[in-house]
Amino acid sequence: MRAPSAVGPRATIVATAAVAAVAAFALAQGLPTVTVERGDRRIVVEQRTTGAEGARTVLANRNCEEGVLTNLFFGPVPGYVVTRFDATELTSQLAIVRVPQPAAGEADATTDDAAGDEVARDEETIELLGGTATFDRPGCLEVVDPEGARPVELLQGRTTVRGARFFLDRATDVATMDGPVALTRRAEGDGPALEATADALEFDVSVERATLTGGVTITSGDRVSTADRLELDEEAGVALLAGSPAISRRGSDEVRGDVLRYDLETDDVVVVGNVSATFEVDLGTDDVVDGDALTTP
Repeated sequence: MRAPSAVGPRATIVATAAVAAVAAFALAQGLPTVTVERGDRRIVVEQRTTGAEGARTVLANRNCEEGVLTNLFFGPVPGYVVTRFDATELTSQLAIVRVPQPAAGEADATTDDAAGDEVARDEETIELLGGTATFDRPGCLEVVDPEGARPVELLQGRTTVRGARFFLDRATDVATMDGPVALTRRAEGDGPALEATADALEFDVSVERATLTGGVTITSGDRVSTADRLELDEEAGVALLAGSPAISRRGSDEVRGDVLRYDLETDDVVVVGNVSATFEVDLGTDDVVDGDALTTP
């Protein structure tokens, strides 16, 4: 399995990998680990499954891809592998961290890891998958069987997102999760629970913010909303829905607009831009509202 070669749209990251030093410390603690730094974010990939449970961890393997140090973590069910950011945690059965070594003459774009190996800055990739992994004799990934695969899970605060594959490419701080994607935000206090589905997810590493993309449907109590994109700010308890238009329905009431600002604690919706709405009133007729902004409970 080889990582896609496309370079992401943003190249403002400073990434370093001290694979050998971190791995040696983690192994001493019984937890094989690799750390990748991007900007001011530290990403830690850690094995949480024991050898007795079928875990397999291979670090800094030169034999899998030419010019690449490959780090493989496999934690079969009921075990798992954890990938941690500051406020976000992902779990998967398989994690692959690829650290390219520079070509000759590219020393100005390199850093040394603790073993003295030169590794290319800004070039690490992280791939998370479900499924059963088979390894060949050099310790490289041979086959991933998707049958019975557990979804990759992203956990942040009260929110859990499940998808098929998470991938952070080189030279970008925006990772992607392949879908179909399912999001659940558990209820707390008087606030409603929320569920959403979408085609895919983008995760901005620099601010740890998730955005659902493509065919987004959100359900919260008796409110159902649809949009092209949903940007979730878990810390603020707000979701921004954008569409052409974004639509929110509760019973026979409906609001439409360019952007819906969804308060996840109160279930209130503020509609901004090209606003229109239909409400059922006591007289048995429908009222239609058009304008620039609207707040609806």
